[in-house]
Amino acid sequence: MELLDGAASKRRHEIWIALAAYITTTAVNIQVPLYAQYAQTANHGIGTMTLVFACYVAGLLPILILLGGISDRIGRRIPIVTGLTCAFVATAIVIVSPTLVTLAVARVVQGIGVGLGVAAGTAFLAEMLEGANAPQRAAAYMTVATSLGFDSGALLTSICVAIQDLNHHPEAAPFSYYLLLPVILVLGLAVARIPERRARRPGVWVRPPHFQRETLPQCFAIFLAWAITGMVIAVVPTELARHEMTAWTGVALFCVNGTGVLFQPIARRMEPDRALRLGLFLAPFGYAMLALGAWLGSVALLLAGAAVAGSACYGFTYLGGLASVSATAHDERARAASGYFLFAYLGFSVPVILSGFVSDHLGILPALSIFGVIAIIWNAGIAYAMGLVHLRT
Repeated sequence: MELLDGAASKRRHEIWIALAAYITTTAVNIQVPLYAQYAQTANHGIGTMTLVFACYVAGLLPILILLGGISDRIGRRIPIVTGLTCAFVATAIVIVSPTLVTLAVARVVQGIGVGLGVAAGTAFLAEMLEGANAPQRAAAYMTVATSLGFDSGALLTSICVAIQDLNHHPEAAPFSYYLLLPVILVLGLAVARIPERRARRPGVWVRPPHFQRETLPQCFAIFLAWAITGMVIAVVPTELARHEMTAWTGVALFCVNGTGVLFQPIARRMEPDRALRLGLFLAPFGYAMLALGAWLGSVALLLAGAAVAGSACYGFTYLGGLASVSATAHDERARAASGYFLFAYLGFSVPVILSGFVSDHLGILPALSIFGVIAIIWNAGIAYAMGLVHLRT
């Protein structure tokens, strides 16, 4: 009986950790469907809105670069609970004051929360799971939890916005904001009760990323892939709002991340370079469909493009590139992965900001078109560079 109780308790703790990652990432995109409304209320253009959007990366990158191993020194629970606290604070301040300034602050806090909570949660889960492949299984579970979390926030708010529009209360904060707060509180208390699985150990706090010449094409590939995702989150909602299709923002984002999750098992069974090349082809194609659908107001084309882009960005390119980086890094896998994600999050922010300011001066359609042309040339160059690398080796 005690063994059964212990197994049940361990299983419950594993679920709490995965849920903590899910809720922490859910809070990140919960305001996305209302970005255009916040910018319009403040009389700011798309460029300012994309700058606010990128504040998330400003909070996340310093944590990844400087404090990626902090849970080894202070334990796993504290960073996870801190991540949940950041999600609570970020959501609460937008409820109290829904302005672009508070949204920018919230985005920084959200980035800090994800950087602390998800890394510690992955390590904690790996310690709980049994077997030689426990780290790989923990990473897979956390990938699914975080991908679904990034989806769920925007989707839940889109549903709430649609309901509140029907009730003639579009100015009110969506119910999704309020629903998230008690869930975070309960989950934080649950995680705080999980016993630590290992003793704290001394170690180096700052471990800079490691880059390898032979895997730079993979790093540039994830840069573009996550740039496409950033464009979906930050720029496309404005075009949807122009067609009075705001409620579809969350669905489009769900298609991007959700489809990526569905294709990850297929990508794992492929050779890394083959998966990456398939992603290089599909990403610009899916983006073109998505942008055309947003411009024409075609829901079917929009969602189809989001699904194709998602399979490329979060499926084939993401896992193919990460597998290649890990396979060649040997003793520097952790630092090489940090370098890979550094490229990913720079792609998630810098091209989006530039496209936002281009759209303010030239219009959103030219901005989307310019980005699409660059994406095609960019990925063609990566495919060519990968061929050169193989010839040299």
